[in-house]
Amino acid sequence: MNIKGIVLAFLLGATSSLLASDFVNYNDLSKKLKAEEKKAGNYATTDEVKKALTAKDWLVADVRTMEEWSGAHIKGSVRVGRQAPEKGLELFALDDDENFVKPNLIVVCNSAARASIEAQIFKQMGFKTVKIYDLYSWIDECNPVVTKYTVKKDKSGTGLKFGNFYAEHCKK
Repeated sequence: MNIKGIVLAFLLGATSSLLASDFVNYNDLSKKLKAEEKKAGNYATTDEVKKALTAKDWLVADVRTMEEWSGAHIKGSVRVGRQAPEKGLELFALDDDENFVKPNLIVVCNSAARASIEAQIFKQMGFKTVKIYDLYSWIDECNPVVTKYTVKKDKSGTGLKFGNFYAEHCKK
């Protein structure tokens, strides 16, 4: 190996170790952000979500994948996805002149991990209030979820009984 190769290998090794020291893994980041949101009072309650669903100045935005959304979502929430949720929010939160019509936001995902990360971006976009919420709480507190699965796509489903569904423990 010539001197250039040795220097290049050394520089690559040093650079990657520097970058690795700044890396924060997803689980650690989402736990940290969720804790910060709870401490700041930005973890929405189920009652706050219910009120936001009918309020003119609030938007409940789901940042989960299409498959997760299709499986179960809160009726009245909107799916903005993960790839470019800030673009999706423009459709629901801004008017044609790019003024907020819904300046307050509750960001939903399964456990509020992704929601806590996306909430940071949404705050920077200028939303007045940004809160996070987990779908698990909604379901565990016996609130209905809507599914988009159909008999044609999911043969193991419940026939033609689509609409609101409840967790098994809520049926007792």
